[in-house]
Amino acid sequence: MRISKDPEERKQEIIKAAMVLFEERGIQKTSMSDIAKKLDVAKGLIYYYFRSKDELIAFVIESFSTVVDEEIRKIMKNDALDFYGKLGAILNLFFSSIREHPTLMNITPGNPGMFEYIKTRLSEIAITHASALIEEGKREGFIENKYPGYMLKILISGIADLYMEGITDPNIHRTLIEEALGIPEGKIVLKAYYSSEEAP
Repeated sequence: MRISKDPEERKQEIIKAAMVLFEERGIQKTSMSDIAKKLDVAKGLIYYYFRSKDELIAFVIESFSTVVDEEIRKIMKNDALDFYGKLGAILNLFFSSIREHPTLMNITPGNPGMFEYIKTRLSEIAITHASALIEEGKREGFIENKYPGYMLKILISGIADLYMEGITDPNIHRTLIEEALGIPEGKIVLKAYYSSEEAP
């Protein structure tokens, strides 16, 4: 098979096209043929790069997770934000990412393995970055919790489960985090991209 584009460029092109179609039609209703048609290429080319639709979904999720990871790194390096500002910015990022990519969060019925994969990836990212932030907060006296690192792991896993069970109000999650970590009520500020009913 003749491949005219750089392999990595073509691979990323397929991933981006799949993401767009997944968001437009839903993952279950999008076929490999649909993705090939959008790119105006033969379906065989899609299978050249991805052995199955599940593998392509996994790469789409990894691409999504990488973007989230990069955005959190920017937040962590932002010296203009204090501890509470960084924690709030990270929460805002997670909630906005979930809302902007609802299809990736609604694949449980047709593919529970993929749901577990994205939940695990996002949790790993959150724990990696938040752990450093929590240690910083404890050193500076912002957190009153004996074992914040352990509590953080419980929180991240538990909040992910609650969200998928339908508890999606950001204010509930914010309150749980503040209470569990011993943070004064209202210190974590959520941005105003929520509806008026949900706004803090």
